[in-house]
Amino acid sequence: MGKKCIICHEEAVYKIKDTSDYYCEQCAEENFSDLKMLVKVEAEVQLLKEAIKEKIGEDFEEEEDVSNN
Repeated sequence: MGKKCIICHEEAVYKIKDTSDYYCEQCAEENFSDLKMLVKVEAEVQLLKEAIKEKIGEDFEEEEDVSNN
């Protein structure tokens, strides 16, 4: 389930950095003169995926250390 635009409730593709304000393509273009100021939602998803993978890797290494001792 993806994030929804806060204006029209369509699927969001942009968000304001460090907030929970999400926008679809059309609403973002209508409300912001420079879309470069917004973060692509997909970029945020990739960052979260990388953080989760790192955390899982750390947890796995800790479990191996405990089982080897």
